[in-house]
Amino acid sequence: MQSKKFWWTVILIVFFVIPLHLIAQVPQDKKTQANKQEEQEDGVLKVSTDLVTVPLSVTDKKNRYITDLKVEDITLMEDGKAQEVFSFTKETDLPLTFALLIDISGSQELTLPAQREAALKFLEKVIRNDKDLAAVITFRKDVEMLQSLTSNVDQIRRTLNGIKFTGSTSSLGSPPIGGSDFAGTSLYDAVYVTSDELLAKEAGRRVIILLTDGRDTTSAYGIKQAIDRSLRSEVLVYAIGIEGRGQYGGNVFNQDVDKKTLQNMCEETGGRFFLPKNENEYFQAFRQIEDDLRQQYILSYSPSNDAQDGGFRNITIKINRKDGKELKVLSRRGYYAKKGA
Repeated sequence: MQSKKFWWTVILIVFFVIPLHLIAQVPQDKKTQANKQEEQEDGVLKVSTDLVTVPLSVTDKKNRYITDLKVEDITLMEDGKAQEVFSFTKETDLPLTFALLIDISGSQELTLPAQREAALKFLEKVIRNDKDLAAVITFRKDVEMLQSLTSNVDQIRRTLNGIKFTGSTSSLGSPPIGGSDFAGTSLYDAVYVTSDELLAKEAGRRVIILLTDGRDTTSAYGIKQAIDRSLRSEVLVYAIGIEGRGQYGGNVFNQDVDKKTLQNMCEETGGRFFLPKNENEYFQAFRQIEDDLRQQYILSYSPSNDAQDGGFRNITIKINRKDGKELKVLSRRGYYAKKGA
């Protein structure tokens, strides 16, 4: 009897207790596996959605481009904290999207012909029909888009050649983006609305090129708002300071360039300021802009600060080279974090 009892106990254990134990373990194993998969997916998503991209150019003291940088040459800081570089590549063929902003206020009356010619030669050389886009915008108190984004150089040429100064208007009859009065200069408004309404959703490198004396008299937005909007839209601002020359009461007057304003806008957004002294230097300035945009590195990283508070994050990039050269980095000074719902 005892032998029979023993074998019945063994049978019960084999057929009932052990299977129940195995059944209890399977869901746990599957759950663990799913958690791991979910964690991996979360990790991938975090990298792809939170990546910050920073275009930059690097030059030496003689303004020659440094084209052989490696990722180990880069020290990247965000708000004073070191960041790990996710990728660092040299790019020479990314699409370019330009907005050419031309000051047509009274102080620019006698300089417009030279500005038009320099701008046209630049765009004719740079625009590639299959990749790049350019728009032409004028401003005094009102901000008018005379030519929307296009790769058609003939259209751009016609638009530029049609810009003429008059006492009441210098547009081609298109509706204004901003106000409708012609008296005054709304430089900050022009930068703000172009960054926000025209360039923000465009692909590739987004660039504003300003031709102006840098003086603002009638903008609704301030310079800080214009810079912040450019940063949010990831727009580089380049400025060619044009000394104003206009006519009033039959007399010619000159207007000095507000260098501080234009330098501030350019340095904050990662662009560059030029102060040409003559027509030939206009062309040199445009050539420098082209070189800047064709000789860029693209750096990307996933910030250690993942707070979605909409706050501004300062970016500092330093180059560590053993050869001891003094190098200058052209890049935007920061970005705005996403804001959570």
